[in-house]
Amino acid sequence: MSDLAATFLIALWGIGVNWIAYKRGYYKLPQVSAPTVLFRNIIAIFLIYMGMMYIVGPFVGNMLFSLSKPMPPPAALLSFLQLFLMAALLVIFYGYAQTAGHGFFRKVWKNTSAPHAEPIYIDIAMGMMTWVLSFPFVVVVGQLLDFFIYAIFGVENYEQVAVRYLKTTMGSPSQLIFALGTILLLAPAIEEFLFRGCLQTFFKRHLGTKSAILLSSLCFALFHYASSQGVGNISLIGSLFVFACFLGFIYERQSSLFASIGLHMTFNLASAIRIVWGGE
Repeated sequence: MSDLAATFLIALWGIGVNWIAYKRGYYKLPQVSAPTVLFRNIIAIFLIYMGMMYIVGPFVGNMLFSLSKPMPPPAALLSFLQLFLMAALLVIFYGYAQTAGHGFFRKVWKNTSAPHAEPIYIDIAMGMMTWVLSFPFVVVVGQLLDFFIYAIFGVENYEQVAVRYLKTTMGSPSQLIFALGTILLLAPAIEEFLFRGCLQTFFKRHLGTKSAILLSSLCFALFHYASSQGVGNISLIGSLFVFACFLGFIYERQSSLFASIGLHMTFNLASAIRIVWGGE
């Protein structure tokens, strides 16, 4: 089957399941006021993230390389370091939120005061099921942009940073386990807290729900830009924007970060399975 035919079939899948969801009222958003997230909270949270990932992480990594000379440190140790740093980041976020007051950390994770609030396991399940709705549109947008890249730039093969990172771990079971822990658990939790819990909630108080979803989704997509991907960034950013809109929607629908984390984890899991077991 050609790529164009496969794209057409996936598009039909997406239109069909989303039409059914729409007719059944799945896309109706509840009217719930946003928790209080201040601009200074946004600045502090993102500075903490940038400092940990771009200052502390590289510093510790360089120190390990220096201590292990002339041999480089074990790759599994570096993967564990990334896993540990991201786990530490969640702890630091929690500590900061405790000092920030007005209960924003607890409310952005799960707004139990919302009249439609459901148990956490329901939130996670709803997020996971939303993968069926989001996946076909993400794939189709990415594929159409790939066609565009090939037609304009003649570039057919490029590799995303996350895909390249996962492939480098496949020769070591321990390294792969640490990498999957980061990709499937910690990265979704951290990114959802940053972009849905904090940024989208902040935008919602000032711009309204729909504008907040669109703007935070754009920020999320641009955040994944990498110069090493070249023109492939066009496809990556376009497909991630669509994906982020679904993440923002399910977060608002459930008033729970656990819902968007559930969707994010499911999406990453499907991609990881395709790479690890498919050898792509």
